[in-house]
Amino acid sequence: GPFVWTFGGMRPDGTLDYRDLINVFMEAARYVRCVSPTFALRYNKDMPEDVLKNCFESIRHGLGYPNIRNDQVLVKANMFWSNTPEEEARTWVAQACIVPAPETKHGCMPMRYSSCTTLGSKCMELALWNGFNPVFNMQIGPKTGDPTKMTFEQLVDAFIEQFKVIHWDAVKIRNIVHHIEEIHGRPHLSATYEMCVEEGINAFTRKEYGNAWVTTFIWMDGCDSLVACKKLIYDEKKYTMAQLLEFLKANWEGYEKERMDFVRAPKWGNDD
Repeated sequence: GPFVWTFGGMRPDGTLDYRDLINVFMEAARYVRCVSPTFALRYNKDMPEDVLKNCFESIRHGLGYPNIRNDQVLVKANMFWSNTPEEEARTWVAQACIVPAPETKHGCMPMRYSSCTTLGSKCMELALWNGFNPVFNMQIGPKTGDPTKMTFEQLVDAFIEQFKVIHWDAVKIRNIVHHIEEIHGRPHLSATYEMCVEEGINAFTRKEYGNAWVTTFIWMDGCDSLVACKKLIYDEKKYTMAQLLEFLKANWEGYEKERMDFVRAPKWGNDD
């Protein structure tokens, strides 16, 4: 989610920091069922059991949060990979979705999101249209074949191949942005970082806290689509692939019953 509130963990001196307010937040979240802000839990083997159970209860409700990260492992990871001092590393919060970044003005990364984001659902769409993008009316992916003539295994392979090509394009874009970062400063952001002010440097100069992400969103939607195809087309043979393509061409207009069949197919994560 665009905002993540991080619960628990350690104080800079290493003492545990789990408060009753965490339980209040989790109970309120189950009533409101909000999508954003989302929540993250810094799991520690010595944390209070009631807090952990409350977080599990929220996950059981299908809210998708809090995401749970191993606190002791990630403190050491920050120290090892980013050379972060231990007191700073103990203050990490989940930046963006789940990235452990120290909350101090020394430790946080110079930008919040990746320079390039790929969409798992788009890769599935491209696999169904032989790499052709029906939204922009142009060929943007590799020609992975006619889906009406594919086995399910071949459809999965086509999905993966579209993923590979899009990710490679994303990496190339990210590398270009790395170069742009060298010549375009971020004065406002840099002014909020203690280290940048103290040393007179640009936020992007601090490579030890750099951001090299290439992010993939909604990949689980692509996987859900594969599962729906397997159930309704390949296993039960209730529909053909040619019929599915017709449904999609019409954006499901006039095919509400069929749309709900695909919606009700098993989903990744909750209950299935």
